[in-house]
Amino acid sequence: MAMITVARTGGLALMIGSAFYVVSILLTPGNAMDAAYSSDIYAMTDAIADNPLLTDFAAFLGGVSLMFLLWGLVVMWQTAQSPCALDTFVKFGLVGIVLAVVCLIAAQSFNYVTSHVVEHGVGLGAGADQADALKALGNQMQSIASVARLMAGITGSMGYVVLGFALVRKFRPGAYRWLALVMGVGAIVSLIGLILTEPFHDFIDTVAPIFTVLSILHLVWWIVLGYGVYTERFGLRIGVTPEH
Repeated sequence: MAMITVARTGGLALMIGSAFYVVSILLTPGNAMDAAYSSDIYAMTDAIADNPLLTDFAAFLGGVSLMFLLWGLVVMWQTAQSPCALDTFVKFGLVGIVLAVVCLIAAQSFNYVTSHVVEHGVGLGAGADQADALKALGNQMQSIASVARLMAGITGSMGYVVLGFALVRKFRPGAYRWLALVMGVGAIVSLIGLILTEPFHDFIDTVAPIFTVLSILHLVWWIVLGYGVYTERFGLRIGVTPEH
């Protein structure tokens, strides 16, 4: 029986966590279902209220998958321990992505709480006379969740920019280097879009689907990197200097 190494557990965690989180994104009401953009707080609350059980399952799956992803990122950190400047940039990028994961865990938590409050109420129950108050409370929690998602987008995009271009230099020529370049450029697009949505808030309805697609592409990228960590290839060996 082959020994289960740190690299193998980390690579599997990246692949499992990323794959499951993509599923949780697609299952979360208001994302793929009901065509409600996550930028529309009221639409998100309505979608969650209409699908409480699905919201609970998606939030649970999202939280668990993010825990797997977080462990994979810790192992990824261990592949960048050489004194080379490239590994310093890799770790800087990972810091931004870890912060994004923490923000996404908070957003998943608020989705779950919103579902529970709208369905079961707080203290006085969820009668018809409480519907408006509970809806308003749900909107407030979704406001906080949207801020958490925004912070995840900003810190994650910055992290992906640095990590993507660092891996372009770290990897040998080939498909994985090109993939890292595409992800770095995609992160720049995301960051510019996030910056533009602050002064031009109406612009967010247009770019929200783009953010969702780019988020899924970055998660698919982690599946590829997870395989690299699992097999200790592509410059992702633990304790080994970068491949130039």
